[in-house]
Amino acid sequence: MRLGVVTVAAGAMLLSAAALAAARSPAPVSSDRPTDTTKHFLIYAQAGATPRQAQQVGKLAERAFERVTANLGHAPAQPVVILAYGRPAGFVGEGAPPHAIGTVTTPSNLVRIDLWRSQDDLYQVVAHEFAHVVVARALRSRLERCPLWFNEGVATWVSQRWTPDDEAEVRDLVQAGRALTPPGLDAAFGGSGGDSDLRAAYLQSAAMVEYLTRAAGTETIARLLDAMRRSRDFDAALRQTVGLTEGQLYRRWLAANRGRQQSPRWGRISPELALFSAAAVLCIVAGLRMWRRRRGDRRDDDAERLTPEEIERAREIEGYRRRRLGDDRRATIPRRRDGWLTSGAVGVLLDGDGDGHAARPVSNSPTRGT
Repeated sequence: MRLGVVTVAAGAMLLSAAALAAARSPAPVSSDRPTDTTKHFLIYAQAGATPRQAQQVGKLAERAFERVTANLGHAPAQPVVILAYGRPAGFVGEGAPPHAIGTVTTPSNLVRIDLWRSQDDLYQVVAHEFAHVVVARALRSRLERCPLWFNEGVATWVSQRWTPDDEAEVRDLVQAGRALTPPGLDAAFGGSGGDSDLRAAYLQSAAMVEYLTRAAGTETIARLLDAMRRSRDFDAALRQTVGLTEGQLYRRWLAANRGRQQSPRWGRISPELALFSAAAVLCIVAGLRMWRRRRGDRRDDDAERLTPEEIERAREIEGYRRRRLGDDRRATIPRRRDGWLTSGAVGVLLDGDGDGHAARPVSNSPTRGT
């Protein structure tokens, strides 16, 4: 299952609240020739936007095209025109609401982007507005019957990612009694509330779409758009697709969020905590390695301090053990060669009981002495 929504940041990511209420006549274009042309988009630089910015918009638009069309099940047959504004004054001067950073004009489906205010979230803005174009072309003349909350919820859902923080914020919204009914969401998008209400409306609308796709599958959005084009209203299309009315969908979503327990928002580990944890693990590993190295050094030091009498005793024990076992091979005795000391005799010396009966099997692997 794909997760697809992130919270709309207040003041910076307030996307097109007037996507359907914008002026219906095509806006003037400063040049008849596009600044940049891609496979599916024509980008015009406006109000101080540079050709390089137009190319960046084109690349992001093509990236958004794949994601949006795959999830919505529809693709525009004709290239989409995007006007990229370099200055906010030029963008607002075309009739965009003061809080918006992207709009779509219907029925021409002309996209306008404020590059200055959307530079940190440009991909999300481009994908969001392009999603409005896909919905509009999929519904055609039925677009006016599409609820604003569903249109904005789908655009936000498909352009971004749903995170644990968003889920916790939605739960807080519901448990605080601030969730809006579908008509209330439409009123918020129509401009009846402040910025905080509009932000909450985006978040709730995206959460309801996310709930719908989790319950019935991601392909539900494409099937619902097809049903809306054939049905008399949204309620009929929703019943045909998932067997619920708009009100029933809202109540089920509300009950699902009310039933969730309040929990700390630990969905993400902060970079500082991750860095501290990694440093702590490295320190522990380094400490263990140093302890093992020092422990080995102490053992080698003990072996180095063997007296000639102890070495001779080890030789006698080793020879006795081999005679008892019927092994006529030459007994392994401790010898110093270039700083090396054989470990087998040392094991016999340390573990034997003096007569060789309790000695461990001897290993001929060398141990480095210090």
